[in-house]
Amino acid sequence: MEKIKVNADGTFNLGKYEFINFGEENGRVIAVCKDRLFDSRFGDNNDFRSSDIMKRLTEEVLPEIENIVGAENVLEFETDLLSLDGSAKYGVMTSRISIPTLDFYRKNRPLFEKHKLDKYWWLATPDSTDEYFGDNWCLCVSPSGDIYDFYVSYGCRGVRPFLNFVSSIFVSCDD
Repeated sequence: MEKIKVNADGTFNLGKYEFINFGEENGRVIAVCKDRLFDSRFGDNNDFRSSDIMKRLTEEVLPEIENIVGAENVLEFETDLLSLDGSAKYGVMTSRISIPTLDFYRKNRPLFEKHKLDKYWWLATPDSTDEYFGDNWCLCVSPSGDIYDFYVSYGCRGVRPFLNFVSSIFVSCDD
């Protein structure tokens, strides 16, 4: 496989997908899709593990990406589904594709803003769970970068996949 070139602005292309490189940690490149791949309702509730989004990412998007880079180059990682109000009911999920959490977004907001992401897009972080205030709301990022909660059945929020790749498949355009 030919190495994937990371542009000076930190983006790279995988087929029709453009990703933002959020850095390298322990031999893995952490990346989020720059474009919203599709708009979707979240699901029947705000548990990302069983969401419509996760199903579509796993069944449609992940196989396409694995076909481009090889399944062995897409790494498993953990997504902490701690709710905004502190409920740990959904726990930590392990997968090879996800969407960003509120914590990841907060940590990396300047880099997200640098890329001027448009329209609303989902985060994996629930507002609460049914053990507290209900499981009907999940967090979104607005075009201005602010965080809002939205009803999970509302279907006009975008999805930006979040993945971890083996770092050895990448090369800087400067190299």
